[in-house]
Amino acid sequence: MFTPFARRLTAWYVAAGVSMVLAVSLAFAVVAMMVYVRGIQDTIDTDARDAQAFALRAAMQRQSFVNAAVEIEKRLAHPGIRMVAAGPFPREGRPPGAPSTTRAPQLMLPSLATPAPSAAPGKTLDARLPAASGPPIPPYVVVNGQVFENRDPREFRSEGSRMGFAIGAALSVHFQRIDLLNGDLRVGADPDATQRVALWLLAGAVLVGALAGVLAWFAGRYVTGQVLQPLVEVTRALQRFATRDFTPQPIAVAGKSDFDAIAVAYNAAASQVAAAFAERAQAESQMRQFVADAGHELRTPLTIVLGYIDLLKRKADAGDERSRRIFSAISIEGARMRTLIDNLVLLARMEGDDVRPPELFELCPLLEQLVDARRLLEPSLQIELDCAVDAAVIGNESEVQEAIANVVDNAMKYARGTRIRVATAAANEGVAVTVSDLGPGIHPDDREGIFDRFYRGATRGDVEGSGLGLAIAKRALERAGGTLVLAETSPAGTTFALNLRADRVRKREPRPQPTAAAGAAGE
Repeated sequence: MFTPFARRLTAWYVAAGVSMVLAVSLAFAVVAMMVYVRGIQDTIDTDARDAQAFALRAAMQRQSFVNAAVEIEKRLAHPGIRMVAAGPFPREGRPPGAPSTTRAPQLMLPSLATPAPSAAPGKTLDARLPAASGPPIPPYVVVNGQVFENRDPREFRSEGSRMGFAIGAALSVHFQRIDLLNGDLRVGADPDATQRVALWLLAGAVLVGALAGVLAWFAGRYVTGQVLQPLVEVTRALQRFATRDFTPQPIAVAGKSDFDAIAVAYNAAASQVAAAFAERAQAESQMRQFVADAGHELRTPLTIVLGYIDLLKRKADAGDERSRRIFSAISIEGARMRTLIDNLVLLARMEGDDVRPPELFELCPLLEQLVDARRLLEPSLQIELDCAVDAAVIGNESEVQEAIANVVDNAMKYARGTRIRVATAAANEGVAVTVSDLGPGIHPDDREGIFDRFYRGATRGDVEGSGLGLAIAKRALERAGGTLVLAETSPAGTTFALNLRADRVRKREPRPQPTAAAGAAGE
């Protein structure tokens, strides 16, 4: 339910964590590169001093240029350092402006001069090739202890990675030049090594950022889950409340998030709701018990009173008209009171814990008996039964019969004089009984409350009733595992659908319907 928000929150955690770690890693890489270049520059300066000492000693010992250059470069070789020795030059062929001492620091940038044609290591170029412009090409070039003949030293000085040269220039790396036996030796940074170190540092920063992203993702999911857990639990509990499950289930508070206050508030509210429902259940139980007890207690004296009233009414039949009307009215109201007491006792029993065991009974015989009984009581009643589907209903037969009878009686009262139709049809996991009439329908304002106790619609007119019939029918069907719904209503009529659990649902041949003329002839 909070998954999209949790993912966005985790993405924020990851983005923030990776950005911070990547920034720190890149800063560390830059600092490490600067330290590396600083170390290379210190090595260049140290090698230049040592090379100058070796050059003086080689001059005193009258070593050849090649032997001295090879010895110096091999002794002073260090990773990341490039040494290029060129010579020997004739006295008049030294590079113009070349000093006889160590040169001032310079940037080791690629030379833009065009290099002379090269040959394979250890080979000599053809002397007939035209000489390149610029300084004369020395007979020997020694690079990191390897000897080349007739090669332009600028080719080796500018050889290597452009990125390495750029990094060296940006960090002020410079080379040192030393005179060596009528030649020169240049000590500088190896651009290829500089590039490799930079790439390794960059790869390390990216790898650290990726690892940080993975760790931030799992850490973010964990933190987000801990933060949102109270919200998730409260939402689930409220959804459970929406399904009318008010069983108190307190939410554990871990104290890891500010949202725990919501869980604490929910626990308090749930406790109050549970207490209120417990009080309500207790009050309803007491009310049901009171209604049942009062009904049983009132039945006996009411029966006695009605018996004496009936006796007095018979004696008053020979008397004056006024007494006869009084006793008739008392008898009618007494009958209504007895019906109301019976309905209250029945509803109290159905809403209690007295659940009768279910049984199997045939539906169509019950409907035929119910319809025939009402035809006998009211011969002018236009009621028809369409029992196209029969089934073995699962439930208490007397309660189901009471429910169907109340719905039929409700149609007889509110749609008097119209045709009433009772029909059966197969339904999901059972059978459906529909009761339809052609009455004025139910007002839109009354449709939500028609199944409430003592509710009577605004259009009831002078129809007598207690407002308990549909409430009893709905409760009786619920006890049997079924439902009662208002399927359709309009000014042209109303249809109620009673859905029942059933077994062995099957088609049934329709029974011939008796006509009104036939009923009159039978009398």
